[in-house]
Parts: sequence; C-alpha cells; structure tokens
Amino acid sequence: MQDVILDFRDVSFRYEADEDETPLPLCVKHVNLQIEKGSFTVILGHNGSGKSTLAKLSNSILVPESGKVFVNGMDTADEDLSYDIRRTVGVVFQNPDNQIVASVVEEDVAFGPENLGVPPEEIRKRVDDALKAVGMYEYRGHAPHKLSGGQKQRVAIAGMIAMLPECLVLDEPTAMLDPQGRREVLDTIRRLNRERGITIVLITHFMEEAVDADRVLVMDDGEILLDGTPQAVFREAQTLRRVGLEIPKVAQLSADLREYGVPLPPDILTAHALSDAIYSLLGERNHADS
Repeated sequence: MQDVILDFRDVSFRYEADEDETPLPLCVKHVNLQIEKGSFTVILGHNGSGKSTLAKLSNSILVPESGKVFVNGMDTADEDLSYDIRRTVGVVFQNPDNQIVASVVEEDVAFGPENLGVPPEEIRKRVDDALKAVGMYEYRGHAPHKLSGGQKQRVAIAGMIAMLPECLVLDEPTAMLDPQGRREVLDTIRRLNRERGITIVLITHFMEEAVDADRVLVMDDGEILLDGTPQAVFREAQTLRRVGLEIPKVAQLSADLREYGVPLPPDILTAHALSDAIYSLLGERNHADS
C-alpha cells in the first residue's frame, strides 16, 4: 500500500450561523477518505455538495467540527503545524485573480517562497522552474492582468509549485475558463502529476475532466456517494443523474450506440477510445466483406 498524504477520519464541518440564528446544517458529514501520494483523484459534485469545503479542510484553511484531518500525519487542527501543512498541501481556487498579488508574473510566483524565507538565489531558481513547469516562462515579465484566464490560472498554479508542495488541491480551477483555457490548465495539472509526482486532487463539476484520473469520488449532500475508478463510477449513470450529474458525453454516445446494436466495448470514456473502437469494427467488417 502506498503512503497516504491526506487522511480524513470521520470528518464533519458546518459554517457558523449569524448571531441569534439557528445553527446551519453540516455541509460535510462523517467523511472518511485517504489520498495516496502521487495519485490523481477527481472529486465531482454539484454546487453545495461539500466538495469545496473539503478542499479548505485539506490544509487547515478550515478545521473540522468533529473528526480529524491529517497531512503527512500532521493534525490540521494544530496551529503550530499550519505552516508545514500549507507547505505540503497547496490549494488553488476557482478565480485566479483572487490569488495573484503582484504586478509582474515572476514577482507573483516569487511571493510564496519569499514569505517562507527562501534565499534569493533559490527563489530565482524556483520561480524559473515553476514557470517552465506550467508553460509560462516566456511571460515572466508580463503584467498578470493582461493575460488570458487560462494563463492567469497557470500563473496561480506556478505560485503554488514554487513553494514545492507535495500535493495540489485544485478547487474548480477551470470553472471560469473558455475551452482553450481549460485544456491548458488540465494539461498542466496532468503533467505535474505524471512528470513530477505531485499528488493531485482536482475538484470539478465537468465530467470530462475525470476520465483520466486514477480515482473518482462523487459527493452529494456532504457525503461521499461513489468512490472508484472512472470506469466504475460512470457505470452508475442512474445514481449520477439522481444527484444532478451526467456521465461524460462520449460515454453517453457509446451507450446510445450500444443500444442501437453497435457492438462497442463497455467503459469507453474518451473520444480517442471511441474512434479506435469504431475503426476496429470497420476493419473487422471490411475483412469479413472481403
């Protein structure tokens, strides 16, 4: 069994109500979850399902009302450990404008390491390395406000990478982006996981963003409803629809074709896999006709 970097043990949380108001309901309910080092996990769920709260619980932005969250064995409720916890797990939020603090890209990426007291020569190396990792090195002297949404999000990710985290939790990082920006950010995330071994927890409501993950979790009403491989989770189409989610479009198209008698294999989730299956069928048909 691989080492666990994030460990949620019977975790519940509710936000504080205004004074003299009835306590708000739990938005995370008795969650037990372990995230292995080096893995790529996607958490799906509609608005209000608890997935964004889970992100904030992962590095002590929030602490549980009950239960425990451990980061590499460190208790997120221990304020003395918050510095080390946030160096280990970096959280990237939906709106990059809320995380960009400087007027020049490279200065923004340097902000985190500077606050950690990293020596200047090491900061220079980290900034260059982080910007190269997200494909933004050539923009290092640019003003962030002149960048596209996808470019801004990649700069925000670079700012986290420069702090050398072992894990990145990304909370709806593509929600505000156009299709091109989404592709840029997703390609960056996948590359960081594959080439650098950074543990990725991607929170999203876009089903297609989950198809390449090692593991997919579905949250509903503060609880984990489904947990498995993308293939296993997306077989549960009825359960997903019941909580307001759909299976990926390619998976739905494949299922529709099977209903019409096309002998496609199950668990097709990507356009590439679907095209390969169709070409294979056409090749078999041509061979039979000859």
